[in-house]
Amino acid sequence: MCFAISVLGLGSLALQQKTDTSGILGVADEMMQEAVQLRGLKPETSVRMGVKSRAEISKYLNEYVSKNYSDEELRGEGEMLRKIGLIPQTMDYKNFMLKLLTEQVGGFYDPDDKMFYIAGWISAEEQKPVMIHELTHALQDQHFDLNRILRDPKIEHDDDQGLARQAVIEGDGVAVMMNYLLTPAKRDFSSLPNLAFIMRSMSSSTQAQLAVYSSAPLYLQEILVFPYGYGAAFLQKVWAQTPSWEAVNKIYSDLPLSTEQIMHPEKYLDARDNPKPVDVQDAVKLLGEQWKAIYTNVLGEFSLNIMMRLHLGEEQADRAADGWGGDQAMLLEDGQGKGGVLISTVWDSSAEADEFFQASNDWLAKKRPDATKTEEAPDKWLYRQNGELDAIVRNDAQIKLILGFPEAAGLKLTQ
Repeated sequence: MCFAISVLGLGSLALQQKTDTSGILGVADEMMQEAVQLRGLKPETSVRMGVKSRAEISKYLNEYVSKNYSDEELRGEGEMLRKIGLIPQTMDYKNFMLKLLTEQVGGFYDPDDKMFYIAGWISAEEQKPVMIHELTHALQDQHFDLNRILRDPKIEHDDDQGLARQAVIEGDGVAVMMNYLLTPAKRDFSSLPNLAFIMRSMSSSTQAQLAVYSSAPLYLQEILVFPYGYGAAFLQKVWAQTPSWEAVNKIYSDLPLSTEQIMHPEKYLDARDNPKPVDVQDAVKLLGEQWKAIYTNVLGEFSLNIMMRLHLGEEQADRAADGWGGDQAMLLEDGQGKGGVLISTVWDSSAEADEFFQASNDWLAKKRPDATKTEEAPDKWLYRQNGELDAIVRNDAQIKLILGFPEAAGLKLTQ
């Protein structure tokens, strides 16, 4: 779920007791001037600011989700993630995500009402870095229109591209925040080691302090951190090529199209490697009229990497997901609510498809250790268990993963 809310993962801030909020708005005004100076974007109008309690932020998040996501969409997304194995079978996806975001957030800018909401339980001094980050979002919004970026109909069924866009926005905020913190040392974010590694290390160190985050499955932990760490690392590469905020500004009119381009900046900055379209509509026709697509999305290199990492080593998962060319993931259900997930992928070359094909077999064997494997051909592997079918089917650089279907329906999809 690509929430368009900035939830900066500085969990230690969220543990502070309620403090006196007198003067906190004055400090925010000072931080606005710092953000303007550091980012080089002049405000086109003043930014409205307000202080919220934990309860008010929780209420806001609930209202935001209800307004922007239908129950059917959330059910479909949660069911797809369960079928793939990215979240536990028993997880209440919507409620868990709300708890997770409420725990993480330490202040946020809302592009709908153009307002910066400040955490009322954290002292002004401790909030300064978060203020810099969130007020950078206010400047971005005035110059680039965040809702235009985050609510573009083109990404309605493409969370991978949406996550890439978030990475630009949040990476920009992290870069300015880092510059604020590094000012006394006369350094800037571009001089730091890879910020993707740093932000992941920071999130790992806060796990023991944040109960909900520490209990979250790997996928949800990683998807929260991705825009901040990989987004900032992406901008480090942009800055290394052209060290100016003007170069960063230009990205907002030529946004990356995938997490692949964020994770491998050379695929955006040098020879542009854009995603290939993948059409899965024929799947419904193969299954018959009683079947319909409940939820469709793009997983992208990032999510496929995490999916593989659940049952394989990180190095093998990296190799498997590298060379991603495009995908479509679809949750399909029949009239009785039975169904499965079809993931259709395309790869940049036959060799990279082979890497993913072999890794997928290892992954599925570990995901379904009690299933009976039937090797029908070098390009097709089937696993059967309790009337369900999982399969991997390859056609040169195209690979389909067929997960959790009733056996008869799953066999039709292997055609």
